[in-house]
Amino acid sequence: MKKTPSLKYILLFASLLLSVTTKAQFHIIPQPVSLKAGKGSFILSKNAVIGVNKETEPVGKYLQDYLNQNYGLQTTVKVFEKIPVKTAIRLNNVWSNAESAYTMNVSPASVSISGSGAGVFYGVQTLIQLLPTDKAPTLKVAACSIADQPRFGWRGLSLDVSRHFFTVDEVKKYIDVMAHYKLNTFHWHLTDDEGWRIQIDKYPRLTEVGSRISYYAKRGEFRKLDNLIDDGRDGFYTKDEIRDVIKYAQDRFVTILPEIEMPGHSEAAIFAYPQLGCQDSTGAKHRVRMLDPSEYTFKFMEDVLTEVIGLFPNQHVHIGGDEAEMVDWLKSPTAVALMKREHLKSEKEVQSYFIKRIEKFLLSKNKRLVGWDEILQGGLAESATVMSWQGEAGGIAAAKMRHHVVMTPLPYMYFDAPQANEDLEPIGWNPPVTWQMVYNYEPQSKELTNAEAEYILGAQGNIWNEKVPNAQHLQYMVYPRALAVAELTWSPKNEKNLDRFGWKMKNQYGLFKLWNFNARLPDIDGVDNIITNKSRFKLTLNYPLTGAKVRYALNGKMPDANSAAVAFPVNINVPLKDSIGLRTFTTWTLNDQHIRQTANIKRVTIKPSREKVANLKPGMFYEIFKTKEHDIDKLTSEKPTETGETSLIVPVRPLGEGFINWVKIKGFIKITKEADYELTTGFEVSPALFLDDEPVIKMGLNTYVEPQKALLHLKKGVYALSGYYIADKANENQTLIALKIAGGEKLYPKFYLMH
Repeated sequence: MKKTPSLKYILLFASLLLSVTTKAQFHIIPQPVSLKAGKGSFILSKNAVIGVNKETEPVGKYLQDYLNQNYGLQTTVKVFEKIPVKTAIRLNNVWSNAESAYTMNVSPASVSISGSGAGVFYGVQTLIQLLPTDKAPTLKVAACSIADQPRFGWRGLSLDVSRHFFTVDEVKKYIDVMAHYKLNTFHWHLTDDEGWRIQIDKYPRLTEVGSRISYYAKRGEFRKLDNLIDDGRDGFYTKDEIRDVIKYAQDRFVTILPEIEMPGHSEAAIFAYPQLGCQDSTGAKHRVRMLDPSEYTFKFMEDVLTEVIGLFPNQHVHIGGDEAEMVDWLKSPTAVALMKREHLKSEKEVQSYFIKRIEKFLLSKNKRLVGWDEILQGGLAESATVMSWQGEAGGIAAAKMRHHVVMTPLPYMYFDAPQANEDLEPIGWNPPVTWQMVYNYEPQSKELTNAEAEYILGAQGNIWNEKVPNAQHLQYMVYPRALAVAELTWSPKNEKNLDRFGWKMKNQYGLFKLWNFNARLPDIDGVDNIITNKSRFKLTLNYPLTGAKVRYALNGKMPDANSAAVAFPVNINVPLKDSIGLRTFTTWTLNDQHIRQTANIKRVTIKPSREKVANLKPGMFYEIFKTKEHDIDKLTSEKPTETGETSLIVPVRPLGEGFINWVKIKGFIKITKEADYELTTGFEVSPALFLDDEPVIKMGLNTYVEPQKALLHLKKGVYALSGYYIADKANENQTLIALKIAGGEKLYPKFYLMH
């Protein structure tokens, strides 16, 4: 007899479904601390009044301008002592001891945003994300209540304008989008070898000559600009332009951190004023990028910083300090005399002397010094804030010394790296960095105590522009990765959810389109390298952006803009005898945006083992080899330092200098039900995994850059499993093997891992 579900369970299911559907409307980045869905929607129309008090009036006008520019919606801003409850949008200044906190309540009758300082502005940014992205006479906003505040005070993004100059309007647009996602620190890299970009009245040649490096390079009066994909762009900002950008940023609650590079990366300044350059007592002629530690240099830099400080009202000034070619000082009569006079033992101590002297000057002007982690060398300046870029080590060391730190480490926070396979992306520095890698980064290292972790001010994404010739390309490289920085620096650590963030991220492209902003397109999900034992390859290509099209090929050359395009979804169902190369070229409507992807699908034969289940125990067998040998095939003569049985991850073991931990695993996968299965790894850098001696996961590939999976039809029985990997921090606490029935939930390892 067929049972009919009771009304109680039908209503419960409907309630749960409604709850999921309602919450699905909210794709706010960064994720709020607290968000509760309400009932109904608020309708925003052209007759709406934005009620403000004196303190929130600038934010009200900002919102009014946004609605007019992006939707053509004419609203009215009215100033009240006490804003009437019936006002459509109310922006209330309410004191809070939580910096930048806000609350927002959206009901069918009105929108109310309350906060102090930047809080109301951040509430408006949340409201902007709740608006539909299609222009219409009225705009519908889902009812909700939000209470929110940031995790970190430093939520940063840099811009290198030395390698390629960007106009005031381009810089303003960069700041605009930062502010939309509650990023609040704009690190403006104003000087470097390739150009000096800030007007300094006392030293006019810095901009007359130093900002026109590409011009002088073309005339043969300056070295050819290496590493640039073109000749660069000449230009500089006048003081009035800088004041204009500062005011623009302040209106969006963005602090600008100016960077004036020293003592290295100073070639543009030295080209303008050669007496700044490090002298060579041997008479050798070579490229000079280092400042000579002379009294002339210190007076020069103090004069420059005085004018910089006069422009920028913020607390910090960044002085660089990275990649200084300190060995040049050992040939400089000035530096050698300084070392003798100050009893300095090495060139690193000269660097420390230089930085500390600049710090003393900045402190006399009530400013604090920020520098890259190289300023730790030779002794850290007393009040310095460290930007840790060469990995986390410098930041961890500085925090343990009770210095403030901004985490901005390679590779996670470097957006000049490609965002996918290097062969498919614009040229960049370093191996690929995906948005998932950025999102998974945690600024407060486990190596820090709770007290030490308090010295981590936040995190920052960096972009260096040797390979970035224009604003559209800049936008492509920085976004959507900057969205991950926004969420990891704002949202509570325990609220991080990679899958949810990925869904929200894809929902931002309507806003990017509205803003005419060229963020890199999302990948097609499922274009993965696949090992399978099935005789047909089936895949449906779906895409989250309406109007996107795809050109694809199987075992052909990569399609391009001239290839025939089809709309999503696309069903692929073809015979599979050996292997197939899938290549896709996806386009969207904005600025001819496109991305390319590739995947290899290989057919193998997987046979069950003759081992009897009754003879097997739960878990897998492992061996750990502590060794200096990097070739796994040469471990045959070495004995393991540890053996064991586990169904969990083999933990990372302590290592000595130059040692690595090789882990070998061996066992079986027990299948109790014939079905299609999907086998993957949760390691960010993949292990080598074999099933029936067939390689199903290749070692060393980044799972976000070159995703791999095995799609196998497995009969009931056991299948021989083996593999190996290097156990280190890159895969600590990550899942070695994930198995699920295709299209279903993951299975528990304790039920299928045997040995």
